Amino acid sequence: MILLINKALNFEPVIWIFLPVHIEFMIFGWIIQFTLGVAHWMLPRFLVGEPRGQTFLAYLMVFVLNLGIWLFILAELRDVSNTLRLIARSLELVGVLLFASLHWKRVVTYNRRKTTKA
Repeated sequence: MILLINKALNFEPVIWIFLPVHIEFMIFGWIIQFTLGVAHWMLPRFLVGEPRGQTFLAYLMVFVLNLGIWLFILAELRDVSNTLRLIARSLELVGVLLFASLHWKRVVTYNRRKTTKA
């Protein structure tokens, strides 16, 4: 809200340093995590064992993704080297890859079971 008000009234130009932080929170902290959470809930469940797969990997995925988000925000606010930004983006990528590996089995297993019955 402050960024939008500043865009209209231009009362403090220094506020624009928070634009990358705002984008990081909105895209990775809200949209991507919301999408991953909905997919985690809606994808077909396993018929035996834990219904949504290994709980530890799901928590690890969320932790790694959020650690990447916070490291990127820290790198933006402290204006440190690009190495921390690269580490942060890598952690976010690892989080998304963990999501894919955790949920791929749910989709493929369900499809195989459905096609063998027909």
